[in-house]
Amino acid sequence: MAQMNVYCFLLLLLKCSVASEDNYHNIIQNSYQTLKGYSRHVNQTALLQDINAMNKALNVRTILDNLQTFSDELDKFSELSDSVIIGNTTNVNGFNVTSTLNQNTDINSLPTTAYATPEQSDTTLAKDTATVHVTTESMVTTVLPVTVTPSYSPVITSTAPPLPKVNALCLNHTQSILGGLFGGKQWAMQMLDALGKPPAGLLGGKFAWLGDYDECIGITADEFHGEYCLAKFYVASISNPLTKAKGMEIRVGMCLPNTCSISDIKNLFNSVLPRISNNTVFATGGDCKKPDQPIDFRARIAFIIIGVLVGLAIIATTYDIIIQHMSKPKKNSWDLFDGHATTYDSAGNGHVNNGYEGEKNGPISDLSGQKHKYQFKEPDRSMSVEDPSTTQYKPHEPGFLGKLLLSFSVYTNGAKILSTNQGSGTLTAVNGIRFISMSWVILGHTYAFGLYSVGNIGTLYGALIKRKTFMAIINAEVSVDTFFALSGTLLTYVVLNQLKKQKGRLNWFMFYFHRFWRLTPPYMLIMMVQICISKYLGSGPMWSTDGFEKKYCKDTWWWNLLYINNFKTSAEECFAHAWYLANDMQFYVISPPILLALYHSKIAGTIVTLVLWVGTAISTAVISVQKDLRVNPFSGGDYFDAYYQMPYCRIGPYLVGMYTGYILYTTKCKCKINKFVNITIWAVFAASALAVLYGVYDDINGDQLSTGVAALYNVLHKTVWGAAVCWVIFACATGNGGFVNTILSWRGFVPLSRLTYCAYLIHPLVMYFYYQSRKQFLFWDDHEVIYEFFAHLGMAYAVAFVASLIFESPMMGLEKVVFRKDKKK
Repeated sequence: MAQMNVYCFLLLLLKCSVASEDNYHNIIQNSYQTLKGYSRHVNQTALLQDINAMNKALNVRTILDNLQTFSDELDKFSELSDSVIIGNTTNVNGFNVTSTLNQNTDINSLPTTAYATPEQSDTTLAKDTATVHVTTESMVTTVLPVTVTPSYSPVITSTAPPLPKVNALCLNHTQSILGGLFGGKQWAMQMLDALGKPPAGLLGGKFAWLGDYDECIGITADEFHGEYCLAKFYVASISNPLTKAKGMEIRVGMCLPNTCSISDIKNLFNSVLPRISNNTVFATGGDCKKPDQPIDFRARIAFIIIGVLVGLAIIATTYDIIIQHMSKPKKNSWDLFDGHATTYDSAGNGHVNNGYEGEKNGPISDLSGQKHKYQFKEPDRSMSVEDPSTTQYKPHEPGFLGKLLLSFSVYTNGAKILSTNQGSGTLTAVNGIRFISMSWVILGHTYAFGLYSVGNIGTLYGALIKRKTFMAIINAEVSVDTFFALSGTLLTYVVLNQLKKQKGRLNWFMFYFHRFWRLTPPYMLIMMVQICISKYLGSGPMWSTDGFEKKYCKDTWWWNLLYINNFKTSAEECFAHAWYLANDMQFYVISPPILLALYHSKIAGTIVTLVLWVGTAISTAVISVQKDLRVNPFSGGDYFDAYYQMPYCRIGPYLVGMYTGYILYTTKCKCKINKFVNITIWAVFAASALAVLYGVYDDINGDQLSTGVAALYNVLHKTVWGAAVCWVIFACATGNGGFVNTILSWRGFVPLSRLTYCAYLIHPLVMYFYYQSRKQFLFWDDHEVIYEFFAHLGMAYAVAFVASLIFESPMMGLEKVVFRKDKKK
């Protein structure tokens, strides 16, 4: 029955959108009687018959026929208005007509208006305060509100509806649409045609009717042009097909004059809808789209910053190519390949160390001022003019400023990123794990971010969650735990080796500064683009008029800068996916006591690590029980704010990773394991990982786990997953990985691994752009999602490559130049 009410409701929207304030009473009465008639249906056959009838009624031709009565009434009121004496009563054609306006009376000052409700008789009085600010001078063609009663009837209170809080010019132009329709105006027909209408599949959850965005904004009338607004309505009698919760939001594309605002639309409908729906349907707001917004101050600043960085990149690249490379003698056919890699830490994308081993290696000072090992290729003798061994060439050595400038060179930075060389101490399998995990994150977000852009999600979601294989998608949150495990492993392995080299001493200022400088510049710059520029990147019925971030993050951006944004609720959080960076930075900050304990004493380090894990287990258990948390983020409640992004609930995989790094350090990546034992361990960890992924199937499909069992799962599953990942790292590093190590250590993963950090930062921007710029809904099936996933993956890494060249690599180059200079001093 709720679906039938929706159809009646849409017809009402279409009528209200072209009606003047004088027609509300007829709309209310007719629609109320219609809804009363449908309420008597008790079987599906009658419901389907009426759905078919309403589909026919929604035909544009039929709607125009129904609106003919409105035209007749307007003509009648036009005749009445010609005979109205302002502020007096007269008799016209058998009616007593009393005007409530003086020549310049503000409608706010009007007395109480009488109107009838469906539950009351026609003699009921109701209070209403009208607030349309208008005078007769500003409403040349608008009919003045009057109270009409037949002169021959007994004393009966008139039934005029309340005047909504709507801009007078909006009402005036909306009324003119009606005249345009009956006058055969093309623009008026287009405005009606562009309205959102219910498609097939309403019973399956198609509760967003977008209409035609391009047709609407292309309309130009005599006094206004078309404006597309996506209005939101709450229908209490409909259940959400995804969550099964009572109440559902419906979005309807409205094509209105550009003189109307979303508040006008909301007030217009709320003066009618609650009364005819027994307070079950309300207009809740929406968004009027502004495709050509002026560039504001924050966007200008962002464009200037990006322009400066791009300009520096162009100048540095030109200097690099002309001075550093083209100035070399042509007769020297040696191929000097800058194969060094940027030093990356445990942030989730990079190498453990730098420097490469080749056939002929020697320390040479590169353009950024840091010594690296270069690989020399033997010259092609057939192309040499003379023996290169006799050629003496001294390369140009830039000064300090030159080195700073060359940090922005696209030529040099691109060679670093795309190099597939690795150092002898690198944990090579980490590159493959990192890229595969990032791909998994993008796959999960392909579904999560696309939910509101899919027309068949109501039927698709129910079918997907019944697939056991889909648990790898719905439970993809553990992909982030993979990054935590990697981070802890690499941090401990690198730092302990450095402590050993420096006899237990470490520059702790540089320990923290390098980490902050490594992560923050690209983080803040990409967030700046998403906050300040995103709203100018596209348009469409689903496009966010104010950009992809709430309120431009004006009150919360500094939480991100300090890496404490995960303590904000999801409703307040800015750049929401950066909760991971906040957690990872917090783990890094508290890591030195654990690192020192592991370095000085195996027993002390083990105890500290174990105590911290017990602490996170207890806190997770207490929160899960107190909040009655389920085992997946789709369960709602406080799952995300109280558990999912809290560091004291997420540090488990990080601690396991740190202890794995310690074991790799003590064994020097050498550990022989019996073949049978090795296979057994692989089987145990594989089974554990599969249990984590697929153990939530029954809970998600309605057979919910008890609060205690759910709490136990929340306590253990992330740590168990981290342990499985760490086993893969350990096995591959110690020669026990077999074909798994061969796959994960593929050299092609090396440049992709370097781009993973920027890909993580920027992939939501890429996906928001795609989904929100859609003019119509997608229809998802497996093939469509596969295509979209690979498109998102490719675009995310392509944009990440550009962002790394402009935002990330130059900052790392600047750090090397500055601190290498200080070191030399």
